[in-house]
Amino acid sequence: MFVKNLSAKERILLVVCIVLAAMALTYNLVIEPLIVSWAALDEKIDAKSSLLKKNVRLLGMAKMLESEHLKYEGFIETGENEERELRKTLAEIENLSKKSNCRIVNVKPFASKTIGNYKEISFEVTAEGSIDELSRFLYEIEASGAYLRVKRFTLMSKHASEGLRGTFLIARIIAV
Repeated sequence: MFVKNLSAKERILLVVCIVLAAMALTYNLVIEPLIVSWAALDEKIDAKSSLLKKNVRLLGMAKMLESEHLKYEGFIETGENEERELRKTLAEIENLSKKSNCRIVNVKPFASKTIGNYKEISFEVTAEGSIDELSRFLYEIEASGAYLRVKRFTLMSKHASEGLRGTFLIARIIAV
């Protein structure tokens, strides 16, 4: 109706505007969502392919990893009871402190952390002694057969004597 009243140039302009509007709607409602979903799928494919490459590499290293696991399996005892493991670990730490002639002042246990099929039990041990005694204690912990590890330590001088006070964060891995 109103199109019949328009001149030829106005009709051409109206058709061009309608075509541009249709193209904009098509782009915004169809094409752009497809592009975004394809990009998301590409990211997922890249993540899965990198995971697959990693798994293939680990599969190739399976025998080496198994032999490495068997090498440390003797150190990690199957823990039936976490409390029993805590007592054994504390007894081991006490024996190591006696062996190195340093005196344990305080022991503070931390909550155990689960790491895969294993648990890590940790203690903060404060000990006093000379630099030789504390370094011997540190060495004895690291060299113990109970697979104890010192994760962090600090040494401070005691106020009224020549000795030192050391705070050690000692951890042990046990099987669940």
